[in-house]
Amino acid sequence: MSASSYKKPDIQTDFSSMPTWLYLVIVVILYAFGAFSFFDYITQPENEEFLKSMSDVLTTIIPVTLPFLPLLLAFIAIFLFITIIMAYVIVWIMSKVAQEVTIVVSILFPIIMMGFGGLIFVYDPELYFVALIIAGIGALFFIFVIWKFTMIKRSGQFVEFSAQLVLDEKAVLAMPILLGIYSIITGFFMLFGFLEILSLFTVETSPGETEISPIAYIFVMLFEYIYLIVYLGVYYSLSAGVISYASDWYRGLDPDLSSAMKDVRQVFPIILKFAFAMATVKVIIQIFTSAMQSQARESRRAGGGAVVGAIIAGVIGGIVISIIGAIWMFLNYFTLVSIVQNKKGLKDSIKDSAYTTWNSLLDVLVGESGFGLTTFIFAIINSLLWILVGFTIGYSVAQDFMFGVIFAIIFLVLGFLPYSVVTQPMKVAFRAFLYSYAKDTVEGYKKPSRLPEELQSEFRTLSSYDRRRRMRDPSQYF
Repeated sequence: MSASSYKKPDIQTDFSSMPTWLYLVIVVILYAFGAFSFFDYITQPENEEFLKSMSDVLTTIIPVTLPFLPLLLAFIAIFLFITIIMAYVIVWIMSKVAQEVTIVVSILFPIIMMGFGGLIFVYDPELYFVALIIAGIGALFFIFVIWKFTMIKRSGQFVEFSAQLVLDEKAVLAMPILLGIYSIITGFFMLFGFLEILSLFTVETSPGETEISPIAYIFVMLFEYIYLIVYLGVYYSLSAGVISYASDWYRGLDPDLSSAMKDVRQVFPIILKFAFAMATVKVIIQIFTSAMQSQARESRRAGGGAVVGAIIAGVIGGIVISIIGAIWMFLNYFTLVSIVQNKKGLKDSIKDSAYTTWNSLLDVLVGESGFGLTTFIFAIINSLLWILVGFTIGYSVAQDFMFGVIFAIIFLVLGFLPYSVVTQPMKVAFRAFLYSYAKDTVEGYKKPSRLPEELQSEFRTLSSYDRRRRMRDPSQYF
């Protein structure tokens, strides 16, 4: 099927609006409490001295006086201009050579491990066992790379697609920018909300001495839990918009903001249920982890054999919690993508995610590893470019080597911001591409895709063989 004849399915939904209204009510109450907490804190006489000292510190760090202001504005303008250029350059490079970088890194990494193991043996033959383990793992990785070379090649292609999506559809950059602004505002209100809760439950134990009531920690945990649900609701909604863009782009369509917003609006109640489920599991794991750590501290204070028992229990408990967390993440690797593309309920989307992940397990593992290694290499390239630009500007302005070094360090730190802005939607899009490809392997490539025809033909042959050897679907168990 050609991309020109393909039409995006118009899936009608009729989900209950109750999660949406409940979410909006909670948001209003939560941020109203945060605003009240901020006002209450700055008007308390006992906080006046601390606020004055903080103001003095900020004035020292950023002396926004009238003579200094033009220099500060000039620096911001220059940095923003350079940021736009640098972000475009790094994404353009990724869109052209990410596949080659993925292949080269995948081959070099196990070779380096084998070489490192050999160097350990040459340096100290008595460490032959350690050297053998490192070199052996490297050899196994190298064999896997040769065995699954096509899969690694495909992973690199999807990284290039992710970068190309950012170049073609600038609207996806709104996701990390809006999320960053929202995170700053949320962190601000959460801080003063925590302080307000702690102040409400502070009790006086003796004249001049106070302590926090145990019930305060329950309210703090509940406060954090509700905020996490709200935050994940925003994060998943913004990610869903990127998924909509990526899914349409992958099929050869021309995505636009109205189509993406329609997709998000249709499944917003399910996104909120997903945010609730993810936040609940996260908090439960956090509670169990905190309980085990508290028990371990009590046992260490008790001394004797209790210490050994606490260590064993802590290790076993940590392993169990890690396994539970890994299973939950495995089940939900594609859940958000499935929600956006299929527009079904949460249970069906989780089942679909589990089925797709299970039958594309190697694709997921190789894809995640390949994306991580590739973006890490480009992060190094990005850092080197920012260091070069910062040093050049600093040295040109002051004609002093140390001034250039200082500017290089400043630009290195600030340069991580634009890189994270462009790679965050790339990560979301990468998962959407991987899911779309995985569905194609099951459905027999009935829909168009941006994969080159020679790769599609090769993958059709491989997938027809893989389907005969698929493992049992785990979603049948729930």
